[in-house]
This record gives sequence, C-alpha cells and structure tokens, in this order.
Amino acid sequence: MLWRYPRLASATDQTAKANAEPTKEFFISMLVKDIELIRAILDLIDNAVDGARRLRVQERFDGLNVRVDVTEHRFRIADNCGGIDLNLARNYAFRFGRPSEMPKMARSVGQFGVGMKRALFKLGKHFKIESTTATSHFAIEEDVETWKKHDRWEFAFQQLQDNMKNDVTVIGTVVLVTNLHDAVSDEFRLETFVSKLKREIEAAHQESMYRGLAITLNKVPLAFRANELLHSDGDLRPAYEQIIVKQSEDSQPVTVKVYAGIGSSDPVEAGWYIYCNGRLVVESDQTLTTGWGERGGKAIPKFHNQFARFRGYVLFDCDDAGLLPWNTTKTGVDSDSGLYRRVRQKMITIMRPIIDFLNRLDAEADRASTDKPLTKIVDDARPVVLAEIPEGPFEHKARPTTQPAPLEQQKITYWKSTEQIRKVKTALRVKSLKEVGERTFEYFYENECGA
Repeated sequence: MLWRYPRLASATDQTAKANAEPTKEFFISMLVKDIELIRAILDLIDNAVDGARRLRVQERFDGLNVRVDVTEHRFRIADNCGGIDLNLARNYAFRFGRPSEMPKMARSVGQFGVGMKRALFKLGKHFKIESTTATSHFAIEEDVETWKKHDRWEFAFQQLQDNMKNDVTVIGTVVLVTNLHDAVSDEFRLETFVSKLKREIEAAHQESMYRGLAITLNKVPLAFRANELLHSDGDLRPAYEQIIVKQSEDSQPVTVKVYAGIGSSDPVEAGWYIYCNGRLVVESDQTLTTGWGERGGKAIPKFHNQFARFRGYVLFDCDDAGLLPWNTTKTGVDSDSGLYRRVRQKMITIMRPIIDFLNRLDAEADRASTDKPLTKIVDDARPVVLAEIPEGPFEHKARPTTQPAPLEQQKITYWKSTEQIRKVKTALRVKSLKEVGERTFEYFYENECGA
C-alpha cells in the first residue's frame, strides 16, 4: 500500500498561520493588574511633569500648574504644561509601549509608554482627553466597553485642528475619566485615601515643586519639603559623592549623586531615598535592597531604632531615562541592574562611618556622664539642603573633654570541636583562639544587636 502524506502549506498560505493577537479584555486586565490606584494617578502627573520639562528645559516652573480632582463620580487632571504635540499624539502618545523610533525627551519621568493608558483603564470605563499646544488642538473620547469590542487598536480623534495660533491661557491638557470602576469610586469617597494620595504626590514630585511647579489636589495646594541633612561647620559634615557612569561606549552618561548623614530622630523617615530623574522611586528604605543587613565586605547591621537619624539620598539622572534602574511602576529599583549594584556598593561604603557614629551617639546617651560631645554637635548642627552640601566624606570632629570611665568587662569561655574551630579560623583569616572568640562575638553583636 502506498502512503500519501498531506500537502504542506506554502509560506504564503494564510491557513498556515495561527492567530496570536491578544484580546483587548485580556490585555487591559493584565495591564492594570499589578499597579495600585495611587501609582496610576502618579503616572498621569508624571506626564504633566514631562510637559513642564519640555517647556522649561533648564528653567524654573513658576506659573505652571497641575490640578488633580477626585470625587466618587469622576477623576480629572488638568495642567498648563504645554500640551501634547499633534505628531506625538498621532504616532506615539497613545501607543501601548514606547516605539524605538520615538524621539527621546531629556530627563523624562514618563518613561515606559504605558502610564497614561494604564491609568485610564485602571480608573474607569469612559475617558476624554483634550490637549492644546501653541499651534494645535485635539480631543479623544472613548467608551472603553465599546472600544474593547472593535478589532482596531487605536483611538479616534473627535476634534483635530492644526496650524493654529492659540492663546497661552488655553494651552495645556485635560484628562477626564467618568463611569469609574466601583472599587475606584469607593476609594475616592474615603478621606484616608485622599490623605494618602496627597502625601504620595508630595513625596514623588518634591523636586518639581521645589522648582516652582504648583500641584493641587481637590483645589488644595500641596506642599513640598526639601531634602536636608544636618551640617555644622568644622564639627559635622554629611557625605556627598558624585560619580559618572557610562554603561557602554555609545550610551548616555548617568550622573549619580549619593548623599548621606544625620537628620531628625524619626524611625519612620529614616533610611535611603532613591530618585530617578527627580522622581522618587524608593522612600525611607530600611532593607537589604539598600544595604541594611549586608553581611559581606563592609558589614551593615539590620535597621534598628538607634539608627533613626540616618538619612541617605541617591539621585540618578540621565537624558536617556531607559538607562536608569527603576521598575515600570516606579515603585522601586531594579536590583539586578549592573548600574544599581555598583551604586549600592558605594552606598554601603558611605553608610558605614555614619552607622559607627550613630552607635557611639547611642552609647553616649546611655552614659551617666554629662560630658556628651557627640550629642552636642548634633544639637548644634543646622539642616542644609542637599544642593549646598560640599563633596566629601562624612566627618565629625567632636572630642571628649574628660576621659570616660573604663567599661566593666567579663570573660566568655566555651568549647567547640577542633575541626569547627579550624574552619572558623580559615573563614576569619585569624590564627589564635582569642581572635576567633572576639571576632565571632563582634560579628554577632554588630549584626543582631544593632551595634
């Protein structure tokens, strides 16, 4: 019997292709799944901040504003930060992702090309966007449930005008979302949510508000607090080091500024703060991510309340925002980034003498003696904004005026097998049993007792 094999489809035969297009329902559900509501709103503010930066590249933002309003029935954000260019709107702004050919904006914070669309879908089922530049105007309005039923992956312009001459008072962008999701409407009713949103906006956009950008929430102006460290001429100086990193020969340089020192005693606010192009992505971190509990090299203890005065700030800046070590929701750093791993080691090195100082400050506070020179220099220091801190290591120059009483000591003796001791000697690179005992005790005390 002669077997006949079925005819193989040619490369041009459409029946030989499997449809791999995502459904809009699936795409939207995955897009909004892993972002919190407040983070989605912050993405929309990021877009307004980028507009301000396009408009005022190296200048202050005085006169520019972002107005956010949330009620149980609607969400609205409006700004006067230059509007969305018509070419940008047609070809890039509403794409799901950032095309490689899209013109890059220096020091952008709206980096990943998903923020606005993700926020719109997260908030509700109907949205309208109107934007006016000096020479154009457009409006887009969509019912999301209707849009999901169509095969097209675009949004239609309801209004479109070009080659205009618009008055400066109408230039800007307005985003309105109605028919809010029930969960969103419930959140917007809560005073606790609005209070949290206020705090998150103030923290995320400190730099922009410091430069003069006015942001309001439900018509209430938001405030900013400049980052500061305690400084005292000749007695106490924070650490500041700047490094320039080029990740490849052709890449844009990344400027990294690392500040660390002493602040007010507050265990909630203590820790590391990390910014990417002026946008806060890590706030008061006290975990291994920023070096706390690091056991290798220059060991750092786990965070303890005696370190409540520690403050550290890392500022990553680059014209190409894609080179910065932040995640897509801007809620943390990419710990696997080679750039971040390099900077993290620098953070640990800068941090170690400050930890030593705080240990001594804590020990001094426990002494009955009135001679407390470290406490005095901290009390006499004044807060200084980061921009005024000179480059150099952390330094303090207090000296005790009297000799402290010797500490009461006790001897510790314990027995372990010869083989175990040999292995510990090798790991510690020591020769005597005394050194083994002292080093193992010091290691445990430093890492587990916070000293």
